[in-house]
Formats: sequence, C-alpha cells, structure tokens
Amino acid sequence: MRFLLAAAGAVFFTFTQVAACGGDSSNFDGGTDGNNSDVTGCGGQQLCGSTCVDTNNDLYNCGKCGNACGGGEACCTGLCVKSVCSFAVTGVSPKRGNQSGGDWVNLTGAGFTPDLAVYIGSGRAPTRVIDATHALIQTPPGPVGTYDITITNSQGSSITHDAFQYITAGMVLPWQKKPMQNVRGEHPAIAVLQDGRVLIAGGTTVPDDVTSALPTAEIFQRTQQADTVVPAAGPMQVPRWRDAATTMMDGRVLVVGGGEDCTNTTACKTADLFDPATNTFKPTANLMAEDRTFAWSVLMVDGRVMITSDSSPTVEVYNPATDSFTTIALPTVHHYGQRIVRLRDGRIMVMGGDGCAGTCTIAQNDVAIYDPKTDKFTAAKPMNFGRTQFTAHVLPDGRVMVLGGASISAGGVNAPMDSIEAYDPSSDTWTTEPYKLGSGRTWHASALVRDGTIIVMGGYTTVSCTPSDTVDQVDPINNVVKSFGTLPDPNTEWNAVTMLDGSVLGVGGGACGGNALPDLDFLPGAPGPN
Repeated sequence: MRFLLAAAGAVFFTFTQVAACGGDSSNFDGGTDGNNSDVTGCGGQQLCGSTCVDTNNDLYNCGKCGNACGGGEACCTGLCVKSVCSFAVTGVSPKRGNQSGGDWVNLTGAGFTPDLAVYIGSGRAPTRVIDATHALIQTPPGPVGTYDITITNSQGSSITHDAFQYITAGMVLPWQKKPMQNVRGEHPAIAVLQDGRVLIAGGTTVPDDVTSALPTAEIFQRTQQADTVVPAAGPMQVPRWRDAATTMMDGRVLVVGGGEDCTNTTACKTADLFDPATNTFKPTANLMAEDRTFAWSVLMVDGRVMITSDSSPTVEVYNPATDSFTTIALPTVHHYGQRIVRLRDGRIMVMGGDGCAGTCTIAQNDVAIYDPKTDKFTAAKPMNFGRTQFTAHVLPDGRVMVLGGASISAGGVNAPMDSIEAYDPSSDTWTTEPYKLGSGRTWHASALVRDGTIIVMGGYTTVSCTPSDTVDQVDPINNVVKSFGTLPDPNTEWNAVTMLDGSVLGVGGGACGGNALPDLDFLPGAPGPN
C-alpha cells in the first residue's frame, strides 16, 4: 500500500434442443365427435376446455390453457414472442436468478447472429453467441420481478414475454473463517467461475512488499459435504499483487496487473488466462501496451474485458477472440485508488482515484463513461466528493453507488469517509445519500448481495494502520445502514465477491506495517424462494 501518515471455453454447457415453431392446431380433431377416444390424454397434447391443443404453438393457449398471445405475436415453444419464431428466444435456463446479477443463463431459440444484443428488462447482458440457436448470457443486476427478454441485431428485434425472474434471498450470520494454503494480502485478484468455484490469484505474503508477491493461485469450492480450498495446478507467469481477474464468456479467467516495481521489465504488461478445466494458467499471446499496476477490470457486453490501472491515460481492452489488447483514451488520467463498473445499459464507468501521481491533498472526483456504440469515453458529471480506495456497485435499479473511501490521496489512510453517493445514469447526476456508513471506511471490501443490499466489510475506520472487523449493511431501498455482525478477524486492503449460491467471500488483507491473514472470510447465503 502506498500512503502518507503524520476479479476458448473450458466450461461446457448442455443445451436442450427445443421443438421447432409452427403448426396449426385449429385443424386438430379434439376427439369430441367420438373419432378419437384419447380425450383425456390428447395424444401428447393438452386438453383445454373440450379441445386438445398443442400449447407449444397455439396462439390462444401458449404454454398453458388460456394464455393468449397478443396481436402481432407468435407462440414459440410455449412462449409468446413479439416477432417471428425464426428470430426469437424460445428457451431460458435457468429461468430465474439473483437480483444482484452475475448468473449464467443459457438461451435457446433461432436466428442468433454474432451481433446479437440481449436485454433482461432494460438491463443489457454480456452475451456469447455459440451458434444460430444457442447463446450464453451473464445477468446484469435487476429489480425483483419477472421481465421480458429482448434480443436485437442488425435485422430487427424480438421480445419474449415474462421470460426471466429476478429473486431475492438473505444471508446467514455469523461470519466464518476458511483457511487458505498461503497468506494472500494486498488485494489479490478474485473471480467467480462459471461452475460456481472462486479463483483467488496472487497477493503478497508480506504487506507493502512487492518482493513477496505470489505467482500462485487457489480455488475455493462449496459442496454438500464441505468447503475446500485447493491450489491451482500451475502458476502464473509472474508474481502478482493488487491484480484483477475477470471471468469471460467462454469460461476462462483473464488475470492482469502487478505491483509498483515494473521498471525495465515487462512483468506488469503480462496477462494470464486461467483454464477452469485444467486449473492451469497460460500467457496471453500478446503483452499489454502499458504497465498495468493497481489494476481493476470488468466484463464488457460484447465479451471483451476492460482494464483500468494506476496513472494511465488509457484503458486496455482484451479481446478473447483475437487474444490481443487495444487501448482507448480516457478524458482524464485516473490514478491509484480508482474503480470501474459496467452500467446496466452496457456502458462502462471509470471514477475517482488519487489526485495525481505524487503527493496530493485532494482525491479525484473525475468520472468517465465508455459507450460501446462509439467505442469512446466521454467525461461525465463528477462525483460530489473526491474519493480514493472506495468501493462501487451497480444497483438493481440501475444507479451506481459509491461507498466510503478517502478524501485525501496518496493512500487515503489519513481521511476515511463515511459518506455514500449514487449516480443516476438517466440524468447524469450524483446524489449524496442522507444515510452514512457506521464510521469512515477506506481500503475496505464490499459486495452487492441477493437481497439488494451492500455488505461493506473491514478497512481502515480511523486515522491509523489499524484494520477494522466491523461490517455495515447498506440498504439503498429503505435508505438505512445497520451493523451486520463482525468479521472473524480485523481485515483491510482486500477484495470480496458474491458467489453464485449467494454466499459472500472476502480474501486478502494485511494492514500497512502489519501481517496479512491466511484466511477467507465467508458468509453463507440463505436458501432462495421455492
């Protein structure tokens, strides 16, 4: 930590081939004239009133008796679609997921093209088109309820009604401690794999010591029998700390970033690809254009990965299809302590950080937003407060919430902040929330969880190198903050994720001048609704 004191597919998915759309049930003999004795069985069809119908394609009984499709709609394998069955989503598996987003959903249908865009309600989902009838998406956050799935391409659009449901579920206290193989302090990279496991890559065994950074990784897995942590089968090409990991649409994980000591080496330009089928890493075919230290990354809606890093005038974009990197200019250089998120509409926001590359007095409040339509960044309304070493999340309602951080740059231990503010993308405005964290908090970890709240954990809460074990639960729906148990140990300078089963996993830590911890902090998710 730098300061001043006075996260080709190896994961495979099984797709169920759906029946073809079409057919006219109006000519079907329902058996009411005595010529068909199978009135109750309907020969594999369904009895609706006194008539047997094929609910796969009957406009007036689509999917079930009495469910009539509207004007201009088609019934495609039991789903009402505002389009034609030759361009439609006709199968969704699973049909529901967490309002915090991040679930992997298989789509079946017809007419899928490489330029396909997929929306759940108004939220755009990262999409991988596998072939003309199969696609994989990752859900964006979304409010609890049932929503249409809309697909668009250069030829038009199609709406499948009531195709996906967002659900809610809580958490189960107390926090638990899970031992790792190695101490991994200082923001190790963390990513949830498509099979539900969690990859933890890099970190350092001694806080503030780049020479103690690790090239190894570990994998956390939950089963009905036990929670286990096992080492990855092979190392990364270089030791990494303060690195970033992103799970891509093909199941592999891109790991990038390093520490500060990159002079006269290519270590901080390297990137590794983790293969979940073999649990091994291999280098990308090309280096990044710049040294990327104190890195953060996010999955883009087209399947690429965007990376932001300390004191760079650009972001780097990795394309898994070509195994190559390109750069995109930022309106303003964002220094150490910045964050990056993907908005629900598919745009990407980079915000905050230190005020400069050296000793500064005020942290940055600059904000830039990338638009995939133009492939460019533009400056957005700045935050109300400069922040460094804060956390940020896109809420189910589409707002971006930023929490805590430090108002003084060059490390931020001196000035922990308790304020919370939220960005409304529809109006390009920031609003300082009337509620606050239980105390000032910086270098903390946080996670958006299934009940729509944000769990804010540890960090520095006072003007010292003393980590905290306190946890705040921020509820942006009811506009309250309350204490949410305590961690097994005080922790800071760490990362956290929400797992596919709704559990929260925190990893890393190690206060300045102190010791890193060889543990994961774990909070189980409560069972979801039936």
